[in-house]
Amino acid sequence: MKKLVIIGFDGTIANTAPGILYCMNTTALSMGYTPVANDALFGVIGVSLEQGFAKLYGMKEDEIDYAMNHYSKLYSMKGEDMILIYDGIAESLKKLKESGMKLAIVTQKHIKFITNMLGVYNYIGDLFDTVCATDVDTNLHKSDMLRKVCADLGVDISDAVFVGDSYVDALAAQEVGMDFAAALYGWGFRSREDAEQYNSKVFLNDAGEIAPKLLAD
Repeated sequence: MKKLVIIGFDGTIANTAPGILYCMNTTALSMGYTPVANDALFGVIGVSLEQGFAKLYGMKEDEIDYAMNHYSKLYSMKGEDMILIYDGIAESLKKLKESGMKLAIVTQKHIKFITNMLGVYNYIGDLFDTVCATDVDTNLHKSDMLRKVCADLGVDISDAVFVGDSYVDALAAQEVGMDFAAALYGWGFRSREDAEQYNSKVFLNDAGEIAPKLLAD
């Protein structure tokens, strides 16, 4: 059994798509770009915000700083309130914690947003030993975040597993040599076949499967 479970936030703990899409589309529209449909978020949630604006709207590099600032202000006012915690996630986290596992979050969401959200949903937030997120001075790649969490908690990479919903998450786990569990219910993988391409060890059809499958591994 693993000693540490590292979990992504967007598309794994919570469905943050409604708030992200609203804030990205509103920002893009204010800059003269055409809004995108909900399905466009597949494969985009989980990458950096800069990559998201470039991929979804074709924004140029000199436009993205403005877009990010506009998005951040809008997200803090409205986007944070539009998240939906996945059914079964709280129960899974509690079971993992009760088994003696350490828990951590790795996300490229800004630390102020994730802190605010976990404060509201403290029945989940209080279960985590550490949270590694994007900050002004620490815009790390996910692979670096995984290494940092393991170092901070004193757990070897071989004793940890990363639960995520996208190829970005899977590649980060591959880069550091960490086992990966694919959340098929999120916004990254469209199917099990998508996740199988990245050497995923476990496949999760819903958040309620996280604890049973990881504890049985």
